Amino acid sequence: MSLRTVLAASAVLAFAAPAVAQEAPAAPPAAAPNAEAPAAEMPSEEFAAALARIEAFEEPVKTLMADLETRAAVVRADATLSDEDKATRIRAMMAEHQPTFDGFAAALSDLIRLSAIAEGTPAEEAAAVAAAAPAQMTAVLEALLINGDPDNEEAADEPDHADHPGDHEGH
Repeated sequence: MSLRTVLAASAVLAFAAPAVAQEAPAAPPAAAPNAEAPAAEMPSEEFAAALARIEAFEEPVKTLMADLETRAAVVRADATLSDEDKATRIRAMMAEHQPTFDGFAAALSDLIRLSAIAEGTPAEEAAAVAAAAPAQMTAVLEALLINGDPDNEEAADEPDHADHPGDHEGH
């Protein structure tokens, strides 16, 4: 999973529907059909800009997530920490890079909004869906870092999360 999941979701949202590459025109002029056909297939400038913002974050976020995944694995492996302490430390690591996550989330949100509008969703609904994207993205990334990525590491060393939720240090 990891960043591949987030970027794949972005790509799916961006290219899933045939109308995604264009916004609905306000009022198409009655010009020659041949002149209008290429423009209808091209992404709008706003959509292209949103896609470019996502692409600009690809390498920085990929590098950041690789670093965070490595650091989070060390925290998860620390048997002296409770699950709550591990989660707190991993969230703190993420917070160190909040501007990068915020920028990526804003770009993703904008792309989702434009994609929804292009698919015929009313602007208000598209904005609501897009507004939920940053929190959802953060939750997914946080869960991946706190719980580990089963595709990238051996889960044999980790207990079932059903350890002892309370503070029962001595048995």
